[in-house]
Amino acid sequence: MSDELVYSSSNQSKKNKIKKNTKTSYQKGKGPVKFRLEKKSRGGKIVSVLYDLPYCEEDAIKLLKDLQTKLACGGTLKDSTIELRGDNKLKIKDYFEKQNLKILGCS
Repeated sequence: MSDELVYSSSNQSKKNKIKKNTKTSYQKGKGPVKFRLEKKSRGGKIVSVLYDLPYCEEDAIKLLKDLQTKLACGGTLKDSTIELRGDNKLKIKDYFEKQNLKILGCS
């Protein structure tokens, strides 16, 4: 028999993992928020995309979290865009009207 450790109850290996590339490539947009629906290269699923966000990264994250709770859908912040699952065009339009914010592409 060898003297190798076969079992360890230590969880250090799981806790000490460091994420690579934790910085996102977020860039603040210039104009009002713009909206589009995407289906290409998503396995046939529709995704609502908000882009050209005129907010800092922290405010964009707050907006994402608020939209997720109000619309009851999943979402993510990728490369200065908010991606929400499903066709939420009317709900997003209503949300922005209630907040007195301008959005383009949701007519």
